[in-house]
Amino acid sequence: MFDNNNAYDEFEALLNDYLPDEEETGKKVKGILSQVDRNYTYLDVVGQATAVRVRTEELEGYEEGDEVEILLMGETKDGDFLIGSRRKIDMEENWEKLVKAFENKEIVKGKIIKRVKGGYVVNVLFQQAFLPNSLSEIPMKDGEKFVGSDIEVMIKDVKEDRRGKKILVSKKDIRLKEQGEFFNKLNLGDVMEVEVKNILDFGISVRVGKSNGFIHISELSWGKVDKIADIYKTGDKLQAKIISLDKEKKSLKLSVKQLTQDPWETADEKYPVGTEIEGKVTKLVSFGAFVELEEGVEGLVHLSDFTWNKKKINVSEFVKVGDVVKVKVIEMDKPAKRLKFGIKQLSENPWDTAEAKYGEGSVVKGKVVEIKPFGIFAQLEDGIDAFIHQSDFSWEKTQPKYEIGDEVELKVLSFDAGEKKIKGGIKQLVKSPWDSLIENYKVGDIVDRKITSITDFGLFVEMEKGVDGMIHASQASKDFIKNLSDRFEVGEEVKAEIIEIDTTKKRVKLSIKKAEIADEKKETQELIEKYGTVGE
Repeated sequence: MFDNNNAYDEFEALLNDYLPDEEETGKKVKGILSQVDRNYTYLDVVGQATAVRVRTEELEGYEEGDEVEILLMGETKDGDFLIGSRRKIDMEENWEKLVKAFENKEIVKGKIIKRVKGGYVVNVLFQQAFLPNSLSEIPMKDGEKFVGSDIEVMIKDVKEDRRGKKILVSKKDIRLKEQGEFFNKLNLGDVMEVEVKNILDFGISVRVGKSNGFIHISELSWGKVDKIADIYKTGDKLQAKIISLDKEKKSLKLSVKQLTQDPWETADEKYPVGTEIEGKVTKLVSFGAFVELEEGVEGLVHLSDFTWNKKKINVSEFVKVGDVVKVKVIEMDKPAKRLKFGIKQLSENPWDTAEAKYGEGSVVKGKVVEIKPFGIFAQLEDGIDAFIHQSDFSWEKTQPKYEIGDEVELKVLSFDAGEKKIKGGIKQLVKSPWDSLIENYKVGDIVDRKITSITDFGLFVEMEKGVDGMIHASQASKDFIKNLSDRFEVGEEVKAEIIEIDTTKKRVKLSIKKAEIADEKKETQELIEKYGTVGE
């Protein structure tokens, strides 16, 4: 049945105007072309006194003097000429051919003679057929350009009723038929030449013979493809292998990369663990860098595998995209197609011999490479840093400031090979003021010291650099003092007796009161010795 009745009705009305009027049907006769005009051709027929007039377009290919068979259709209104038609004979003689072409789905030749609403009028085997736009394969904007053009079509439908003969033709069905024949010849694994039709973000559509196909971005190369347009352009021709084929849906998927062997099939043989090889840096990420050994085979150098040093690094300080670097294969997972590389593994692990050089108690030198709010890292050698907490800078309360690149001498306080950690100290290079205090002072000693601070509960004096002594308010004088600040000042030197040295808590207590009493007793004793008595 016809899909577009309105379009066909318009076509049928036009067709009826185009054919000769059928006032009455006559017989077939033969005549000689005697005159050819632009619109009509005249024939002399034996036995007919009146000339026969036929539309010139129906006798295309005939010349004056030629004999031709025509069908008498009637006469003109004024009776001057008989009306004849060659087309009617041709239509009758070719009708059976047309029906057979329809039944056998044959391809026939025709000519587009007019564009009408919804499609085209096509002359096929002397029959007027309708070619809908949807079956024409002709772009709507170019329709007028095809009028007068020869065309191949298939008879899609034939219908004959009291209103006449209706013929529907299709150009699209030829393409579908050719596609079907083409698909029936295809097999999985066939290698085809294809032409790039369109480039998408996720693949390319291609022309494959009489049909279309698709190559996904993942099937273009064994390696990663970031931007297809950098590799292919519309019109490029290339070889591709059929990897998916649905003949019913006319769906075709192809692959370029499968024309060659998957490099991972032999990767474990070419790059066993321990192999040292050069590769190209293809991508930097926050956790490392990807290095390609060959197309389709790449691996990761993790942040932790750039240097033996444990501190966090910036990858871009070591490599950049496009660099050729030497790496060592440290892990191979063939099923997962995953490789892990190391750069630090190209050299000996400095920690293997570190304890002999940096064991606990060692005095070494290093360069400040990192500064933290709570301390500094000093590099002892490539891959080995020592951490120095700010509390270990100096025995004094005021701590020194360090800058990147400063050279420092330090003493190793602890060494942990398992955790690869070294803790150092700078102040430990000299004797601690507490040790000096223990060596130089004992309980009962009288000392003169400056007051460093005054509180409600007592006075603090500096015993040694970094070590304070405390004089409780009750020991500040043999006399009662309500407010210590009224009696003493910071910076004032006072005389006091050491009354306690606590080595566990590293605490020193002193007493001005006892020093005063001692002085008073001494003064009394001196008076007795001099005068034999003290007052009356």
